[in-house]
Amino acid sequence: MTKVNFPFAHKLALSMVILIVSGMMLLGGLIIRDQHKLLEKQMHSYARILINQLSASATDSYLTSNTLDMDVLVNNLSQNTEIMGITFYSEEKKLLTSTGPVPSSPEFPGTNQEMSAQHWKMNLPESEASSPQVSQKALKSYLSYIGTVVYKDVVIGYVLLTFDQAILTQARAKTMYTIILTTIILIILTILSAFILGKRLSRPIEELVDVSEAISLGNYEVRFDERRNDEFGVLMHSMNIMAEGLLHKKSVENAFSRYVSPKIADEILGNLENVNLGGEQVDASVLFVDIIGFTKLSQTMEPNKVNELLNQYFSYIAQAAQIYGGHVDKYIGDCAMLVFGVPKKDEHHSFQAVSCALLVQKIVSSINKERIKKELSPVNFHIAANSGLMLAGNMGSSQRMEYTVIGDSVNLASRIASQAQDNEILIPGTMLQRAGIKDNFLFEKKDDIQVRGHNKPVPLFRITCCTKNNQINLTKNMEKLINHDFSEK
Repeated sequence: MTKVNFPFAHKLALSMVILIVSGMMLLGGLIIRDQHKLLEKQMHSYARILINQLSASATDSYLTSNTLDMDVLVNNLSQNTEIMGITFYSEEKKLLTSTGPVPSSPEFPGTNQEMSAQHWKMNLPESEASSPQVSQKALKSYLSYIGTVVYKDVVIGYVLLTFDQAILTQARAKTMYTIILTTIILIILTILSAFILGKRLSRPIEELVDVSEAISLGNYEVRFDERRNDEFGVLMHSMNIMAEGLLHKKSVENAFSRYVSPKIADEILGNLENVNLGGEQVDASVLFVDIIGFTKLSQTMEPNKVNELLNQYFSYIAQAAQIYGGHVDKYIGDCAMLVFGVPKKDEHHSFQAVSCALLVQKIVSSINKERIKKELSPVNFHIAANSGLMLAGNMGSSQRMEYTVIGDSVNLASRIASQAQDNEILIPGTMLQRAGIKDNFLFEKKDDIQVRGHNKPVPLFRITCCTKNNQINLTKNMEKLINHDFSEK
């Protein structure tokens, strides 16, 4: 399978995680803000209640100027651990009595204010901060509330309450800790759930990718077995139909390539829009391989045996042509016509044709030895090759056409083949001028023959063998051909 740098399942899971985590962080921030405001509001309400109680309790002391009662009141309330300090001020804002920390510059409420709040920090002298307890308090911030003492709508004094601001800080920290812990747990659960859900949601996509990749590699038998009632189900059904169509197309192409050469089949299927009658003149080679005495041989054999014999020899002949870059143009009864250099051009088509003829000669000799061992009659062939100009293209009619080669060079090769003896390879003298023939093959002169359409006799030569290097290659190809399995062909 093709490697994917960042799978869709991970993208989906990451998107879900980012979305949920962002939502949790936003929600957590809003909760912390609202919680802080709520705590401050509760602290304000608590301070107002205490200041109102102190104002009511100290009214008589203010009217009688009895600071002793104020001291008792201050000492009693100072036992409350939540209250860090209590201070009473006169109407002129002068300190009357105090306990605990007091801001150096209190912010007294205006005439229209019932109470004012003030955040401040105490800066104690080093001598007073020598005690660990005092030093610890000195490092803290404080929150003071100042309210008025009123008698008959007249302000007669002020009362100040000081709280440790750590109360709010600790409450806020506790809230933040709870929210953060909850958020982390939810994030972990979200990540796990997102990846599980992402994997589950992306599973049909992965299946589609696997199947499409298999189809692209030529495996058209792959199918989706799962039945879904969503868009993926529709796509999977369409993929199954497409794979079925491609499999049918492949079967048709395979069947087509059995009736024509695979090279010709590829040429036609690759240019379907240009399948028309007509051809072009090319320089190519043809090789005729014709069974000697086939009529007499077929009369002594059962039809199915004749069919097996032809298929056996022709299978090897077709494979030999393929080894040397040629193809079977057509089977004419007991004769096979092989073409080299068409439709794909090959500058060495003459050499390839003669090499193929030698390979056919060797394989026929090998098969005949096996037939003789089985007390069967050997089968011999006329073998002849020729090179030259010929017309190659689609011949026939618009309803039925065939890609083939025609011309005098083709006819001459057929005529020469009829002159060959048992498994003899004949070529015309003109082929000796072709590149690679004289240098790679051994030959001997045969009698000239008169061919209809030719004013002069055609000199013939018999190919006897090939050079040492070519002999090595011929032996290798022979071994390859003998070991070839034709069961799938």
